[in-house]
Amino acid sequence: MPIPAATASPRASWNAWLRGLLLVAPVLALTARFVAQNSYSLYDDTFIYFRYVENVFHGCALRFNCADAPVEGFTSPLYLAVLSLARLVSPDLRTLTQVLGALCTAAGLSVAVLTADDARLLRGHPRLSFALAACVSLALALDHVVLLNAVTGMETALAVLVTTLLLRALLLERHRWVPWLCVLAWLCRPEEALFLVVLPIVTGRARWRLWIAPFAAAAAVELGRVAVFHDLLPNTYYAKSGGTLRHVALGVDYLRTVLREAPLIALAPLALAIPHLRRAVAGVLAVTALLFVFFLRSGGDAFLYSRLPAPLVPTLVLLAMHGACALALRLREPWGARVSVAVLALCTAYLPLDWRSHRFAPTHGLALVDQWGRLGRWLRANHPRATVAVVPIGAIAYYSDARVIDLVGLTSREIAHARRGVPPERLRANWIGHERHDTEYVLGQRPDLIIFTRTRTTPWRDLAETRAGFWAEWLLLREIKAGRAPYVVDDAALGPREHVLMFRRIPGP
Repeated sequence: MPIPAATASPRASWNAWLRGLLLVAPVLALTARFVAQNSYSLYDDTFIYFRYVENVFHGCALRFNCADAPVEGFTSPLYLAVLSLARLVSPDLRTLTQVLGALCTAAGLSVAVLTADDARLLRGHPRLSFALAACVSLALALDHVVLLNAVTGMETALAVLVTTLLLRALLLERHRWVPWLCVLAWLCRPEEALFLVVLPIVTGRARWRLWIAPFAAAAAVELGRVAVFHDLLPNTYYAKSGGTLRHVALGVDYLRTVLREAPLIALAPLALAIPHLRRAVAGVLAVTALLFVFFLRSGGDAFLYSRLPAPLVPTLVLLAMHGACALALRLREPWGARVSVAVLALCTAYLPLDWRSHRFAPTHGLALVDQWGRLGRWLRANHPRATVAVVPIGAIAYYSDARVIDLVGLTSREIAHARRGVPPERLRANWIGHERHDTEYVLGQRPDLIIFTRTRTTPWRDLAETRAGFWAEWLLLREIKAGRAPYVVDDAALGPREHVLMFRRIPGP
């Protein structure tokens, strides 16, 4: 006599919880360990968020400089909203980012692992699904480049969580959630607006009515953007250059690095071999392909294999392993299951090599960002009411509380819209995303101080010895050396052997 479902379900439910806990245990443990060893390794762009949060909290609205017009110099409206709400709980934004980053990273990777274990994906092979999910768990939890997003303080960890939830909804046919998760993904990272373009086509005409309310919400966000910032796109988009053959060449190098560092994602198209998942997989692959094409246009990023592809990495790793197993299962039994196990064993054997190549030495904080933070405090103490022009605006602006002109336009609308980039023949990979400039506008703002990204162990005194780091700095230095800009060499002495190059405006008309 069969056991009634009501009697069997408590034990089945307990087994499912235990199975899930075993699968996500490596993710939770290794994420916690990584955060403990590498906490507070914040990027400079994180402090741009901090500046906006504090300005919102103190009534300046969405302004980078309270005295200037609003400008959307941040990447993720959703992350800014989450941080602003968290600011109500604690003023310690640095710690808040570590908590949010750790939680979002652990949750995002766990969602990917539990999705890999869902019996509806590899139908009729629960043991193989468990082995596959365990392999996905280790592949993600051992990759320090993936875990790095937990401690940088950026929106990437939140984007990982939203993107993996979107994949789960797609693969498990939770159709009502897909449109809203697409909107959230777009609010996490602007390039993920591609989901809003591709997935309505993939989900089919019969479900278009599910997109009406999410599209209305997205339209409302756009109307708000135009009303507040007078732009259709974030200012960070206009601040990026691209479109030349040099950008394409750098983009190819960037993609080559991504595929070299995360080779499993190249196997994601194998998931098209799963018939009942083909439409969903095709949608994800289409978004990935369009995103990679965008990398070719923009030149990639100054951070190799880091924040740009990171939200899609768990998704693509999951699809790659599922696709490889699905292909193996097409072989005649018992060879199908045996080959699937062999594929997973091969992937597992690769994991120690992946861990060794991506392993980070334990550290807390990034040297350059720490230096810019000290420079910001030095400015607050020595030049409390100065207007400062600089390239790395994050920590310097946050700790100095000065009016800051962004030389490359991330938070300066006029510079971003000037559309002036680095000459292609001089463009380097570490300048990607920092190419805009408008020397006339900067000098017209009459900044009290212009700070360069040059440091040395002895004080700066002689103009002939000065050098520029970024192209925008070089153009300003040329004007100063030619006598067309009223600035003299000054020195920011952060310590006995730590001197930052700075130029001070000569008083006058």
